[in-house]
Amino acid sequence: MRLIRQTLVRHPIALGLGITGTLLLGLFIQTIVLDRFLLIFGPEGSPDNFRVAVNHCLLAGYLVGAYFYLLRGARNTAHELDKVLEPTSAPSNVDRVGRIGAKALVIWGLIGLLGAVFSPYLAPSAEIAWDPSAWSPEIWWHRVLGLFVSWWWAWFGVAVWTTSTQVSWLADRFGSVDLLDLSPFSPFVKQGLLTALLIVGLVSIMSFRLFEPGQRLTVVISVGLALPLALLGLLLPVRGSRERIRGAKGMELAWIGESIREARTELHNLCSDTSADTSFDASFDASSGHMADLTAYQRLIEDVPEWPFRTSTLVQVLLYLLIPVASWIGGLLIENMLGYLFG
Repeated sequence: MRLIRQTLVRHPIALGLGITGTLLLGLFIQTIVLDRFLLIFGPEGSPDNFRVAVNHCLLAGYLVGAYFYLLRGARNTAHELDKVLEPTSAPSNVDRVGRIGAKALVIWGLIGLLGAVFSPYLAPSAEIAWDPSAWSPEIWWHRVLGLFVSWWWAWFGVAVWTTSTQVSWLADRFGSVDLLDLSPFSPFVKQGLLTALLIVGLVSIMSFRLFEPGQRLTVVISVGLALPLALLGLLLPVRGSRERIRGAKGMELAWIGESIREARTELHNLCSDTSADTSFDASFDASSGHMADLTAYQRLIEDVPEWPFRTSTLVQVLLYLLIPVASWIGGLLIENMLGYLFG
């Protein structure tokens, strides 16, 4: 069992593509055998249920692949950080990163199943929500796959929260923080970007269901929701780093403030010394120069960001947000092409 789990974590993309490809192939073979393409995409046809079935096929593979890809990314981040973390006599948190308790997975998986069972009753066709005799082949596909998708959706959510928390806690084992060089915190940022990308990818697949012109406002809203979700995924693994940087910044500013007060006292003493000799000018210049250096250093430390992000990080997140738009446009073109071929 452990060997199977390790294999899945090592090849999550192949796993996800394999699941999606197999399901889509089965769906299209069934549609061809039952000669339903004209019925679905013809002039009088309605592709809604077929679209939902395709969406569930994509989600099934994506959620499984994203879950294991996120676990692998968290473990890689932990091993990368292990080289710079301070040793500890307590059990290493690094070994726990990317591991989720079986009990939590079962509980959240069951919650996901409950969501799949009751959510169809929110649709306009709620009277046939779980009436198999009234289902078309496409409804069979997305009803059955809905159980699988909801289970893995819950697991993916647990993985996002757990891996982000585990990686964030590793920041507590950092030694001294160099406020002029935040590059040691880059693995935390990398994990945040990975989490944000996987969340945006999930939103992109969900947007495939919104191809009709009348749903464009809904697409805009869903893409707008992707922004806070992506930011949440970016910030969760980095919040521990932010606390370390914030603490180090506060201590450094406190030290600078004390040094400035001492330099100011020294300047006051020099200016009030009536017995100043010929060395007064040199002493005054040295003290005032020291004060100027401390003030400049204070401004430098105040400008150090508490989040270890670069401009390129924010640009990457903004580019991620274009993925749902591109996927929606691509899906719309494909559906229009099918409608043209069978219309």
